[in-house]
Amino acid sequence: MKHCLLSLLLSCLCLITKAQPGKIFLNPKSPATESQSRFVDSFRFVALEPQEGVTISNWDNITLTKNYLAIVQYSSKQLLLYTYEGRFIKKISYKKLGEGFYPGYDKQNETFRFYGSNRNYSLTTKDEIKIELNYNDRRNQKYYKKYIIDLKDPNFEIKKSSPTEYEVNNIYYLNDGYYLRSKATASKLYKDSVGYEIKLYKDHKLVKQYFPYNQVKEPRFLYSVGYVATSESPDPKTKFITRPFCDTIYKITGDSLYPAYQVVMPLENALPASFFTKPFKNKAEWDNFRQNNNWMFQQVYQFLETPAYFFFSVGFLYNGGPYIYDRKKQIAYQALKIKADSTTFNLNILSGYNFDFKDGYFYKVLTPESIRESYKPVAGKQAPAAIEAIVNKKSNAALLAIFNVKN
Repeated sequence: MKHCLLSLLLSCLCLITKAQPGKIFLNPKSPATESQSRFVDSFRFVALEPQEGVTISNWDNITLTKNYLAIVQYSSKQLLLYTYEGRFIKKISYKKLGEGFYPGYDKQNETFRFYGSNRNYSLTTKDEIKIELNYNDRRNQKYYKKYIIDLKDPNFEIKKSSPTEYEVNNIYYLNDGYYLRSKATASKLYKDSVGYEIKLYKDHKLVKQYFPYNQVKEPRFLYSVGYVATSESPDPKTKFITRPFCDTIYKITGDSLYPAYQVVMPLENALPASFFTKPFKNKAEWDNFRQNNNWMFQQVYQFLETPAYFFFSVGFLYNGGPYIYDRKKQIAYQALKIKADSTTFNLNILSGYNFDFKDGYFYKVLTPESIRESYKPVAGKQAPAAIEAIVNKKSNAALLAIFNVKN
């Protein structure tokens, strides 16, 4: 997608000193398949202490905090906290906060933050932009609400907090004292036609901007809002950044940003040149375009780098999926189709979305139902006691699979 490279060159001259990005070759419709043992190195299982009234499903998301494993249950609006040894800590219901509130982990402050619209008001996109442009007006501060759970407080209570201009403008902590603003949209309400997909702040001051676009009539953002996605990298001072409608994966260290990798796909997955230059007539035309071109590329998310593999997910206009990329063989695998084998007693610990990564290890929760359904004994090999207890119906605990991948 040449438009990404063009805006990159325009945004900052310092980028030209960096090396060309490495290539990641992906054919979304014809990914390779492989057995799980091809990737998984060592593994162990930790039983999560059962608790009355707590049921863990395959669709629950997990978040790894400094001291706790958090399981987020979106449908029931509950947050479950466990120690990494599997001891149950607390069930926290956030149902009373209403729709639109979801716990986001704030690593810097060791909190879970809930931020959303005040349900007493119904805001249009124009309303939201007007509020963002003048949030310091006290009359505008009633439209949003914020709550936090302090993970350093043993009571883990949901406490009301005050939204700041940073929340309203989607400005969040990056690292090394830098904050990043990520929100790209187009509207006639903006007085200045020049906007930037990325703005960096330090000490409450704007220090650098990247990727200029026309925030009054940019075709990409007239009927959709674009956000960059950030992911951790092996270097704690560096993060990966991906942008909407751009196939390049960037690294950012301090306020220095440069291209690291580029996803190369077949032409059928590429957006047409007109997408970047010719605006849609209305939102209905944009929606029809998405539905009729559901495998056209939109954005890379959740990019993770290990010595031998890349783990990432890709969003298309009306599709998406997680992938594993073998860096040496230059082959992309569809993670949902990775086949479990005898190495893990046929338990699938790698495929899917719902896993997290911390200190070199992957973490994934397996439900007792999925374990009983998938488990197969292996001749001459003893299954871990936690698995045997579930298979023999002596335990109904969910298991936390902890594993690393081969180098």
